[in-house]
Amino acid sequence: MNNADFTRLAGVVLGEAVVALLSSDDHVSADGVARQLRAMNSDETNPEIRAAIALALGEVQSEFFQSRESRDADVLVFGALTGPNGGNNK
Repeated sequence: MNNADFTRLAGVVLGEAVVALLSSDDHVSADGVARQLRAMNSDETNPEIRAAIALALGEVQSEFFQSRESRDADVLVFGALTGPNGGNNK
């Protein structure tokens, strides 16, 4: 399998994980998608699909980590701009 096909397959399994969450009325979040991908991996026997799941899981975890870092930085900056009382100087 070439790299483009492998990347496409990772996208497909990622989409399947999101659809499974939506179908079960579960909360769609990075954590939920990662949990679903892990569940899919535990049931999968095809090594190529398992590798694609691992790639998708790595992407989700990487994006989740970057998003969390960015959000935490925004909170810190906002707190510094508004002061210790959140901008309320009573």
